Amino acid sequence: MEPRCPPWLQICPGPCRLLLHALSSGPGGAMAALRVLQRGQRREGPGQAFPWQALTAALCAEEPSLEGPKDTLAVKPRLLLLPVLCQRNLFSLLLVVQNVVPGDCLDQLLQALEQDSHVDPWVKTLGDLLQQGARAEEGSPHPTALSSMCQQQLRDLCQKIAQKKPEGQRKLNWCFSKQPGAPDSAPQGGKRKKMSEESLELDSEREGKRLLLEEVAFEPLEPQECGDIAGVEEEVPEEPSGNVSAQGTDKAAPDSSQQDAVGELRKISQTELAVEVQSFVQMHGQRLKMLLLQESSHGELRTLPELSILNSCSPSQLEGLCSFLQLSTCPEPFLVRFCSWLLALTPDLSYTSAAILAEQLFLRRVLSLTQPPSRHLMAALTSFCSKYSHPFCHVLVAAMLQEPGEGAEQTKLMCELVEECLEPHSVQLVLSQVLEVPLSERLLPVLQAVLGRQEVLPPKLLDFLVLTLCQQAPAFATSLSFAKLVTAVLTVYQSQVTPAHRSSLAAVLDRSNAVLKKSLQAVLEGDR
Repeated sequence: MEPRCPPWLQICPGPCRLLLHALSSGPGGAMAALRVLQRGQRREGPGQAFPWQALTAALCAEEPSLEGPKDTLAVKPRLLLLPVLCQRNLFSLLLVVQNVVPGDCLDQLLQALEQDSHVDPWVKTLGDLLQQGARAEEGSPHPTALSSMCQQQLRDLCQKIAQKKPEGQRKLNWCFSKQPGAPDSAPQGGKRKKMSEESLELDSEREGKRLLLEEVAFEPLEPQECGDIAGVEEEVPEEPSGNVSAQGTDKAAPDSSQQDAVGELRKISQTELAVEVQSFVQMHGQRLKMLLLQESSHGELRTLPELSILNSCSPSQLEGLCSFLQLSTCPEPFLVRFCSWLLALTPDLSYTSAAILAEQLFLRRVLSLTQPPSRHLMAALTSFCSKYSHPFCHVLVAAMLQEPGEGAEQTKLMCELVEECLEPHSVQLVLSQVLEVPLSERLLPVLQAVLGRQEVLPPKLLDFLVLTLCQQAPAFATSLSFAKLVTAVLTVYQSQVTPAHRSSLAAVLDRSNAVLKKSLQAVLEGDR
């Protein structure tokens, strides 16, 4: 499960949100974003430019963040808070379409990039190329990302690959279409490039880079990435059909060919992905399975060199490995052993990998609980939460909140985790997750457990808590648990509750029939 979108993204214009989602879709994000720009311009018409100013303002706005092992507070442009892959895709896209991006927008983004002394080397190189292009004199050639020697070496490598895998030559046409000293030739994808050139109004001198991007980026995508691109296609409204039959015929041909190409690409990508995952599991799975089944004579908290592959594998490979190891159904003592290995693993897992493991290790077990969790399951949960609490909450807590029915054991488990396992910032995350779903009697104990931690809440989160209590109070007019919850809010956060909060809660109490109504009103009057 992916982390939720940052709040600032919700206030961006629709085209900006769509572009950022495309850029975050994976290694092919730059190509997906280029399609977004093309379709957006065809839909809006040539007079409607993409809102580059709004996107630049959103990315250059500063936002506080925590850095380093000591969680030092720092203020950075949002651009630097984006995932590295998203930054790479963004600057790859800007390098291709820089002729249609306002110069002041490029300058602001480059200045924001310079504020980070530890910027990703790839992003830094792309930024340098953009800066060279912006400063180049009119009529001078644009800088190239590769020297002539590197280009020749890359062509030689592609030729070797094409000889061994003839079916892959189509994806490598770009390296054969322009040999050194030979005139430019029109590749088979000329129609698609012409559409790109017309829709984005790029100069002819950008043809080489666009050719490189369109052919190389059309490599096999992960299933998740294919889904992201499909989502992009669904989110962009289709073009209205014209009344002139000739225009409809002209548009139908390229649209049909594009759909066929996408369908063929997905078939190829799924086959190649299955082969890749199978090869990865055959290489690493058996050794890990043997270690997992062995009776350990050492202390469980030890580093396994074999587990370092978790830091380098793709999400699909990790899911295949978990399936091979049967982590979702293995005996619970093995679960404890595997989680102890994760504790000793360095460096820490990425957020995506930790979220996948949280789902594979615990989701089925937790949602199927009909009695209190065993000692081994609680030990594994506690161990995992101590290091990867945020992905754990995003996967497990979100699933438990959405589970229909009473879910008594799941509720007790959430309370126990909040009370004993989660760090303060994760407790705040659980509170925000609970407040985003309709409150019910079974969720009130979870809120009570959060308040029992007596952690200081950010002002916005406290406002959200009070607002939610006020909005959903009519459904709990006779609930003793809800009355106790309001009392706890007024007591625990007495120093943070504002006069506006008290006024809102007092209005709610006037319509309440709970037994504690008079006690609550006395608490409110005592606070004033």
